[in-house]
Amino acid sequence: MADGFWPFSLSFYNDAEVQASCIAFQDTHGGDVNVMLYLLFRARDGGAYDAAGVASVDAAVAPWREEVVRPLRAVRRVLKTQDYLPDREAQEGFRAKIKKVELDAEKLQQAVLEGNAPPPGMTGLAPRDAATRSLAAYGAMLGTDLPDGLVRVFLDRLEAVA
Repeated sequence: MADGFWPFSLSFYNDAEVQASCIAFQDTHGGDVNVMLYLLFRARDGGAYDAAGVASVDAAVAPWREEVVRPLRAVRRVLKTQDYLPDREAQEGFRAKIKKVELDAEKLQQAVLEGNAPPPGMTGLAPRDAATRSLAAYGAMLGTDLPDGLVRVFLDRLEAVA
């Protein structure tokens, strides 16, 4: 596997159960999948974040996420569920273009994280322990306890791709 964050994310996300869990993390718990993936990327090498560290990581990309990524996602999703054009094929073609732009925006967000997010506060941990700590800290920052099953999917996938 390549060492960069984007290749890690593509490998990590390439699993149907992980994809469903990422959507649940995003839609049910208010998490940013790219931030979560970054925490796991750093955990792969034994780095963990506390709640303040996660907040700093999140702050590095919050404006981009709120002003660019989320609006693109909202447009893509509504185009999937509502018929606005009489030509459904034309609408789906437009939705596919929005989906590509959304993916490009997420890739740019990941580049910001990889280049500008603060380093982990704890290092030298086993990857699973580092990931567990960082995910718990992210849940605390979001004001939620992430379900054990959701966390387990992410931890198991980290071990599979690390």
